[in-house]
Amino acid sequence: MQLKELKEKVEMFISDLKNNGRYPKENNLIDYKMELKIIAGDKPLETFFKNFSKDIISFSNGDGGIIFIGIKENNNSGIHEDIGLNQINIDLLGGLDLNDVSQKFVKIIKTGVSIDLQQFQISTRKFYYLTIQKSNDTLLPINDFPDYKIVNGAIYYRASGKTEQANSSTSEFNRFLQIKANEKSKEFMEIWSKLLPEMVDINPKEVLILNPLQNKVYGFNNKDKTLSGSNIEIEKTQNGIFNIILNAINAGEIGKITDNEGKPIYKIVGELYNNREHITISSLENAVQNIVKYKFTNLQLKALIHYLGWVNSSDFNIINPVEGTIDNQYNQYIWVEVMDQISQRKKVFFSPDAIKEIAEIIEDDKLHEKIFNKKLGLK
Repeated sequence: MQLKELKEKVEMFISDLKNNGRYPKENNLIDYKMELKIIAGDKPLETFFKNFSKDIISFSNGDGGIIFIGIKENNNSGIHEDIGLNQINIDLLGGLDLNDVSQKFVKIIKTGVSIDLQQFQISTRKFYYLTIQKSNDTLLPINDFPDYKIVNGAIYYRASGKTEQANSSTSEFNRFLQIKANEKSKEFMEIWSKLLPEMVDINPKEVLILNPLQNKVYGFNNKDKTLSGSNIEIEKTQNGIFNIILNAINAGEIGKITDNEGKPIYKIVGELYNNREHITISSLENAVQNIVKYKFTNLQLKALIHYLGWVNSSDFNIINPVEGTIDNQYNQYIWVEVMDQISQRKKVFFSPDAIKEIAEIIEDDKLHEKIFNKKLGLK
């Protein structure tokens, strides 16, 4: 789940807690922690990682998750106690910089994580909730981190309401692989059913996906009985065969590529040639990070783009943005391109000129409170 979806669930849960006193049981999406285990002399960031790093990795490797902090669940009786947090816990969690958290995860799993940490209140008692976004990749520790009970190469994931290590045994590993295979199969079918309504009449094992952006072909592997991908050279020039076929399909000159029986086997889906220089939001973020002296998150970057007036909301979608999200008067910096002429899948892109515009704003610390509601931390 994305952070936005998790936040919506949290709001429903908290409303139910306040109005009806109902607590969902711990499961693969929800966990409870009564309070932080704090060791004298540890810095707040270190305390946070000792309490949550393993759980964050496991939820990321699953479907995302929510940790309520300040609530205790009795595993035997199922009774919950909404005790609330003492001031030490509140001050520690409130003073955390999520930029520092994300950067520390890069040292553990070679990538950042998408999390959010927010306070809420029931009566006079104060609590926090931590939301963890699902990762598209399987996160693996690159070293042993004994203080965090993390082992090099271990696959942590959420199962039966607790953190498990997939590669601790063959059976656990097979279970994890099956979960991932089911996720990929579901994603595969959802993508193709939207792209091609006739997918309901085609055996998915007879479908190939061509990805010209990454020079990949995806399909069913009969040997391993899984969906897998392979490298393939695809010529992407304007007059290359790939774009000629796409243009022919778009013009209605080609409907289906069929076998002798007339059953549709393949449909080519890709991106038409575009000679305008453009970058993705990830590349934009990395480029700005390299030239400014302040740390910022992807969410803060979106807030800044909204502040500049380029978009009408800081919570805009990069893929298939809502019509009217982008202000066309700023199309020298930001615009939407159709990625797929058949499904009309769209994506937001930026020009390299946007890097300087955004960097100048981030470097002006007088604007931080206005845009981000806080001062950005120095690197």
